[in-house]
Amino acid sequence: MQKIVIKSLFVINLAVIILFWWTGSSSLLLGASISGLLIALGRIAGLLAEFFILTELVLISRIPFIERAYGFDNLNKLHRWIGYGLLSGILSHPILLIFGYAIERHVSLWQQTLNFLTSWEDVAKALIALTIVITVGIISLPVIKRKFRYESWHVIHLLMYVAIGLVLGHQINTADVSTGIALYYWLALNFLVFGGVLFYRVLHPFILFNRHRFNVEKIVQETHDVHSVYITGRNMDKFTFEAGQYIHVSFLTKGMWQPHPFSISLAPNGKHIRISPKALGDFTSKIKDLTAGTKVIIEGPFGRFTERAAKYEKYLLIAGGIGITPIRALAESLSQKNRDAILLYGNKTENDIVFKDELQNLAPQGHYVLSEKTNGNFESGYIDEAKIKKFVPDLKERDIYICGPVGMMSAVTSILKNLGISKSQIHFEKFSY
Repeated sequence: MQKIVIKSLFVINLAVIILFWWTGSSSLLLGASISGLLIALGRIAGLLAEFFILTELVLISRIPFIERAYGFDNLNKLHRWIGYGLLSGILSHPILLIFGYAIERHVSLWQQTLNFLTSWEDVAKALIALTIVITVGIISLPVIKRKFRYESWHVIHLLMYVAIGLVLGHQINTADVSTGIALYYWLALNFLVFGGVLFYRVLHPFILFNRHRFNVEKIVQETHDVHSVYITGRNMDKFTFEAGQYIHVSFLTKGMWQPHPFSISLAPNGKHIRISPKALGDFTSKIKDLTAGTKVIIEGPFGRFTERAAKYEKYLLIAGGIGITPIRALAESLSQKNRDAILLYGNKTENDIVFKDELQNLAPQGHYVLSEKTNGNFESGYIDEAKIKKFVPDLKERDIYICGPVGMMSAVTSILKNLGISKSQIHFEKFSY
């Protein structure tokens, strides 16, 4: 039902925008001149570009109604692909208008461009916005993005809010949404989206902090490069989440204020929550140095990597490396309910196994696979088809939860599909920016 409502709102708003454009520009579109056609197409390109930018904001707004319906992984994937498509739409807007008006006025393309910049209201601001959008789009390309630290990429990405603010005046002062009901609709749509983003991305975490006063209770070393952070506060039993979900965490200490996503590695207990990051970058390498009492800002919980997604009473939990964190929380929750759960957990060496002692109690049907140093107590190699068949003969009767490196999840998912497991039985989320 949630998805139907969300899709309906999207289609209705898209139809309304096209209607306003048709009302204002159909005479140009249906006229005999090539200039009118180009101008009309340029106008709709601009409106659709802004509409899909607003859609992008909604996708990353963390509005619970939307996040629960689709989950982080799907929203992030859609956000990425819309972003790539936006570049062509945004560029076509000024190009079509420059050609259209240049033909209509019998001037050169350069003269028309200068005319736009010097004589048309807010066009110069729109050019700055266009430059920002193109820059953000370029650095979001995978081949370039991987060269940026998450913190740097995140700060640059925030410039999109500046771009949207700059272009709003340009849109409401010209063409199809500049007067009457179209103007009020366009303003309402923009401010409603920005209001949702402001509340859920900025205000709501501080509302949660005011309610619970989250702070670091203690730091516990799990392995040579994994440390758990226990977070406590007031009325922790009122902070509700499900095993398998994640939160965005900011620590109010130097160099750690930017939010980062981490899975919760304990099932709900009403006393504290726990995240267990692996030292993989500047932020996570500082986790071990946090001190008790450090204030914590939390966004969430988020994610659909929970028992709610299951359709069977039996489970297969597959983890790789630090991907054990949400799996461990699920194992605890399933153990409390006496569910039939099998764990396959892959690592490089025995020293890399996180929560080893805890898992012995929570997942009695646990099988550990080591790709490097091993002994007779562990399986060697990788979690492959042979091991899955060996340890999980009733595979088709189970819901399967996978968490680990992207390559490992892709490989395991392919194996499961080749074994005839339906897509609805396979559950995973990718925590990549």
